[in-house]
Amino acid sequence: MSKDKNQEKKLSRVCYTFADKLTPGRLVRRYKRFLADVTLENGSQVVAHCPNSGSMATCIEENAPVYLSPSNNPKRRTAFTWEMIYINQGWIGVNTIIPNYLAAEAARSQALPLFEGAVAVKPEHKISEHTRLDLLVEKPDGPLYVEVKNVTMMVNGRALFPDAKTTRGAKHLKELMELHKNGARTAMLYIIQRPDTNSFGPAVDKDPEYAELYHQARSQGVEIVAVEARVSPQEVRLHRLITLED
Repeated sequence: MSKDKNQEKKLSRVCYTFADKLTPGRLVRRYKRFLADVTLENGSQVVAHCPNSGSMATCIEENAPVYLSPSNNPKRRTAFTWEMIYINQGWIGVNTIIPNYLAAEAARSQALPLFEGAVAVKPEHKISEHTRLDLLVEKPDGPLYVEVKNVTMMVNGRALFPDAKTTRGAKHLKELMELHKNGARTAMLYIIQRPDTNSFGPAVDKDPEYAELYHQARSQGVEIVAVEARVSPQEVRLHRLITLED
């Protein structure tokens, strides 16, 4: 088995399975960042929670098929959460929480070279009074600090992040560079929830400052890893490493 195929086999074991059967519909509109109107198959229209704070550029299309997960919480304002949309002959995952779950599972199962030797994984690790990073991975040779980002924007086959200016994202890159400067191992893990990309890089047009910090972090030794996840109405499963642009 080739090295790439062996890596894909390891990644494919990392999966998020939806607990309940998803509800199909078609997107009417997304508004106020966290809300979306969706028409269900029976013709009724519902308001769904949109678990994505970005612009969602290149992954919003009126009347496109979508899937919603039901909520069992009677106190919630919305009865559904928008999970995915079908564009360009493939499902795109819009839920930004799922990549964090996948990253933690990948670390526990050592599904990436980045995580080889992991003995403990601590999500939402606090590194200062006002900052948490997504993962602290304990390893025999010292801790690894990891920040995880969900990627949904695609332009001409290129997966790009961010899809809007992100002050928070810039802060995380600066924190990782500072930790690395002080001797810690640090990494950015970008999980691409769509099947139609061939490479990954920063979205200069959307946020020039973030793009500059990204290249600075990479040159200073912050490890950058991009992974494609395959999205379906049943699950979201890691699939393959994506090439980083220079």
